[in-house]
Amino acid sequence: MKRILTILAATLLCVAAMAAQPARQSVGLVLSGGGSKGIAHIGVLQALEDNDIPVDYIAGTSMGAIVGGLYAAGYTPAEMLDLILSDGFGYWSTGKIDPNLTYYFYREPASPVMLSVPVARKDTTNSVFQSVISPLPMNFAFMDLFSAYTAQCGGDFDRLFVPFRCVASDVDAHRKAVLGSGSLGDAIRASMSFPLVFQPTVIDGRVLYDGGIYDNFPVDVMQRSFAPSFIFGVTVNTPTPGPPTSFMDQLDNLVIQREDYSLPADCGIKLHIDLSRFGLLDFPKARQIYRIGYDKAMEMMDSLKTRITSRTPAETRRLRRAIFKSQTPYVRFDRVNVTGGTPRQNDYISYLFRPAAGSDTIGIPCARDAFYRAISSGKLSDLQARAVYNDSTDLFALDLKAAVKGSFKVGFGGYITSSTGSYIYLTAGYSSLSFRSLNASVSGWIGQSDMAGTASARVYLHTPLPSAIGVQAVASRRKFYETEHAFYDDKTPTFIINNEYFGRLMWSVATGRTGSIDAGVGYGSLHSSYYRDNTAESYQLGRDRSHYSLGQAFVRFTSSTLDNLNYPTSGHSYYMCAMGLMGRNSLEGTNNSVTHPEWLQAEVRTRNYFDLGRLFSLGLEADLMLSTRRPLPTYSASIATAPAFLPTPASNNAFNPSMRAYNFLGAGVVPVVKLSSSLSARVGAYGFVPFRQLIRTDALTDACGRDAGLGKFRLLTEADVTYQFPFASLSGYINYANVPGDKWHVGLSFGIYLAPPSFLQ
Repeated sequence: MKRILTILAATLLCVAAMAAQPARQSVGLVLSGGGSKGIAHIGVLQALEDNDIPVDYIAGTSMGAIVGGLYAAGYTPAEMLDLILSDGFGYWSTGKIDPNLTYYFYREPASPVMLSVPVARKDTTNSVFQSVISPLPMNFAFMDLFSAYTAQCGGDFDRLFVPFRCVASDVDAHRKAVLGSGSLGDAIRASMSFPLVFQPTVIDGRVLYDGGIYDNFPVDVMQRSFAPSFIFGVTVNTPTPGPPTSFMDQLDNLVIQREDYSLPADCGIKLHIDLSRFGLLDFPKARQIYRIGYDKAMEMMDSLKTRITSRTPAETRRLRRAIFKSQTPYVRFDRVNVTGGTPRQNDYISYLFRPAAGSDTIGIPCARDAFYRAISSGKLSDLQARAVYNDSTDLFALDLKAAVKGSFKVGFGGYITSSTGSYIYLTAGYSSLSFRSLNASVSGWIGQSDMAGTASARVYLHTPLPSAIGVQAVASRRKFYETEHAFYDDKTPTFIINNEYFGRLMWSVATGRTGSIDAGVGYGSLHSSYYRDNTAESYQLGRDRSHYSLGQAFVRFTSSTLDNLNYPTSGHSYYMCAMGLMGRNSLEGTNNSVTHPEWLQAEVRTRNYFDLGRLFSLGLEADLMLSTRRPLPTYSASIATAPAFLPTPASNNAFNPSMRAYNFLGAGVVPVVKLSSSLSARVGAYGFVPFRQLIRTDALTDACGRDAGLGKFRLLTEADVTYQFPFASLSGYINYANVPGDKWHVGLSFGIYLAPPSFLQ
């Protein structure tokens, strides 16, 4: 009752205010496209509101359609700017999936894949249209932003807070498409669907692209649709001076037809805002672009006030907006309809959107969780979402159209570096989408240092708490070369070959959205061959050998939201593992012996990267290893198989005995400068302290012992400059370690570094 009385009072005040005014002059606002430059339109709208200039109609193209559509839906300029600056906008406008919404349990395991190709593709929907930016995050975002307003206006854009038109391009018909009805979200998305960058939008059977192809400044649309007394047009599409330097600028020059951006003086006034120093994707500079738009509009305000006689007081506008928003329906879904997949696939996706116990509807937050759970597996190339309003129940139906990827795929990737650590990575896999999905893959590392093959399979169980049963088999060989002098010590082995052959059986269960617990057993056969040191005498004597046969029981927790595996700037990762091992060890060479080792081991690794604004972030890393493991009879055998602290990809390039121990603490501080969305620079300072450090107690027999207490502190520092491509990282680095020998190492790397699985981790 109170809400109804408030609406009635506000309505009467608005009517009284309008009745007190003479017949008013109507004002139409036309907004051009221009990518991030269109943020200036928000500043213009704020300047108009600050001076009580009314906006009775609005028409826009591309970014002008986004700003115009949001304003037409009742958003204030401040709310629009907050939306542009939000993390959510940053994710869906670039096609990246917000790691905080991703279901870690369903994600594909991290791998060095740079290119994945379907084999005998058999998508369940039309897959002709490809785009650089994934449509998945945007699908839900546009449904969330605009579905309530589509319902409120009944699909008639004249019934929005401000009557609205936007322009898209019907490429098949070679003409523009003026959109004034239907789904508001679809219309705006069609208007900004830049070819190749965004997936086109299909409306009434027409495939629609960015409106700027045929009409980037829709003055004629404003005149024909609304015939206002006065038109205020704003253009922001200033070409970048000189030859285009970015892919987007080149594509813009190729696609957008250069047209006449004039506005006849008897129809109104045009404001052109020079934003040539900004690129089409400079959304992080939103505040600066907004301010330029505001200031330019204020400079023209006297001229506008001379031509525009109508005024809308701030209080009147606020009341009108409050009335409009009060009538906006709350989005809740009582039905979910899924099409596009097989019946089993559709049923499974629908199941993810089931209401909680005791409820028969779901809201936007629950629908968002289910949507991201569905796409986290990577098995959907598209999942379109549309909310359909039922005015008799005041509820919505959620219509989902899925495009399921083919079951078979192959992947290619690797890591190329100036050291001996380069490798090629190949993988082939099968995956299904159902209540009992199966993921299976075989993978191989082929390189000078790493040679490995893995086979794994995982069956997801239909249980209340997501769970799975998995198996893994690994065969690997790792070489460390004596010619690698980055971390060199003339008293320790410099040429080592480690071979591992093991299998595991495990049960996994999800721990919320961001984590997974695995428990299992395994058996491994580990073989190492090595020289005692790099002297001629050792080479003449040949390699010693160590052989482990071990059984294993383990439990581990893993979680990650890092935005990059090797060079993150935000997010976190946690790895906690406890295991018990027992078996047999035999030594061949200097000391022939057989032992029956058994030990408990626990490791905790964390990486946390905190955003400190647009330009900076700070990383804190730690690795704690605790073990009851006893040294083997020889130092060479003990150090060759000891766990290592390897905080950076480059630190994996060489065998560094100073960073190895059965028990240790390693930690690092990593300040990061984000020079752009793709380019970053960082300097990491890492410290390593062993507990009861392994030492050679007798040079003649190579006997091994341990120091009491803490060992010597070791320092590793590394500076990197990294450019992040969509599929891999290019990095130049220089590092330093305070150990004897060659302390400095400079190198380049390209790709994704990930070592093969290890039995002891």
